[in-house]
Amino acid sequence: MDINNLVKLINCIYRCNQVHLDKKLKDLDLTVGTYPYLLRLSHVEGISQNDISRELSVDKAMSARSIKKLIELGYITKKENEDDIRAYKLYLTDKGKEVIPKILNIIGELLDILLQGSDEKEVEMSMEFLQKVLNNAKENRKNCCERVKKT
Repeated sequence: MDINNLVKLINCIYRCNQVHLDKKLKDLDLTVGTYPYLLRLSHVEGISQNDISRELSVDKAMSARSIKKLIELGYITKKENEDDIRAYKLYLTDKGKEVIPKILNIIGELLDILLQGSDEKEVEMSMEFLQKVLNNAKENRKNCCERVKKT
């Protein structure tokens, strides 16, 4: 197995997807760093900033910047959590709700491009493989964090 080629492929796919999505999301004033918050809130409104950071696997500082930007753009609002005054709950605004179908359409168009020439079986096998890779990456990250805490 050519590990260097695998790493190169993963990196190239990631960069190409970022460029494509950033270009398409620009008209909505969104980026690859901000749209996942809107998609997550479309499924779980009222989530805390800490919880959304954890679910999206991003650090709290990155979440704070992205959420601030989305509030400035009028896509989300934050309200004080009555159970924990130090935390805020995040909600989509009407503008945020209206943009969700547009984001999903952009992602759907990208998937159509990426999956051209692939049959359902190939896609299924690829999904299973990528899920294993992701699980391994998460386990490795957890183990790395545990080692850092012990030192």
